[in-house]
Amino acid sequence: MQKRYLVHIVLLIAWTLWPVPNSRAGVIVPFEPTGMFDFAGTAEKAINYANAYLKRQTTAWPAGLELRLRWSSKEALDNLERQLQQAPEDFELQTALGVTLWGSSREKEAQRLFEQSVRANPSYAIGHCYLAYLGLLEHDRSAFGRHFEQAIQADPTYVPAYNNLAIFNNKIGKADAALRVLTQGIARLPNEVSFFTNQAIIHGSQENWEAAEVSLRKAVALQPSEHNRLMLGTILLKREQYERARMVFESILETNPKNVVTLAGLADSYKGQHEFARAITLIKQAIAIDPQNADLKDELRMHEEASQSWKSQERNRRP
Repeated sequence: MQKRYLVHIVLLIAWTLWPVPNSRAGVIVPFEPTGMFDFAGTAEKAINYANAYLKRQTTAWPAGLELRLRWSSKEALDNLERQLQQAPEDFELQTALGVTLWGSSREKEAQRLFEQSVRANPSYAIGHCYLAYLGLLEHDRSAFGRHFEQAIQADPTYVPAYNNLAIFNNKIGKADAALRVLTQGIARLPNEVSFFTNQAIIHGSQENWEAAEVSLRKAVALQPSEHNRLMLGTILLKREQYERARMVFESILETNPKNVVTLAGLADSYKGQHEFARAITLIKQAIAIDPQNADLKDELRMHEEASQSWKSQERNRRP
C-alpha cells in the first residue's frame, strides 16, 4: 500500500511539471516552476497538528495510534474521526483526516471529506487543491484545472492555486490562458516572485525569450537570488545577448566561485562570440571543481568540437 501511495504522489507531482528550456545540452539550468502547491508539506503539517491535538485530548495514548502520511492504522483513523466530531470546524484536523485516508488507499472517502470541507468553508483553498490532485489520480484532467480555479475563487491570495493552474494550462497547450492566470495573480499580489518566474518559464516554453527576460528581470528586482539570476543569464544566452549574460554570470561567481552551472553558462557566453579558448578554460575549471560530473565532460567535448569546426571554417574562408 505504501509503495502504491508513493508512486501516485510522484506521478502527480511529475505530471504538473514539464521539460523546460536549458541553455545547453549537458548542464541543466533549474528552470522549474516555483510557488507550487506543496502536497507533502501541507499534509505533514496537518498530520503533525492532528497528532499533537490527539495527544492533548487523549489521556492514555496507546502505542501505534499516531497518524502517518502513509498508512495509518484503523484505530488511529477512528480516533481522529471521533475527535473531529467534537471539533467539526477544525479544518486542520479535517485536512489531516483527508490525507491519512488517502494515504491509506481510501481515496473515495478522502474525496468525500474534502468535498464536505469546501462546502462548509468556502474559503478552504487547500481543500480544493487536494481535490484537484484526487481528480488527477482518477485521470480527470478537467477536474484538476477546475479545482484550482475554485481554489483561487475561495482564497484569491492563495499563491499555489495561481501557479498550479497556470502550469496546468501551459501543460495542456493553453499558454495564453496560463499567462492570464499569472497576470490575475500579479494584479492581486504584485510582489509575489513566483508569478514572474513562472511567467518567464511559460514565455520560454513558447520561445518568446524577450518576454521571458522582462519577467525574469522583475523577479530579480524583487528577489535577486542566485537561482533567479542564473535563470536570467540563461535567457540572455537564448537571446544571444552574450555580454549581458556574462555580466549576470560573473555577478554570481563573485559570491559563489564554485558554482559549476554558472561557470558553464559563462563559458557559453564566450563560445557564443567564438572565444573558444576562454570557454574551454572555464569548463575545465568547472570540471576541476566537480570531476565526477559527466555533463561537464560532455560540455567540454562539445566546446572542443565547436572550436575545431570554427577553425576549419576560418581556414576555408581564407583566399
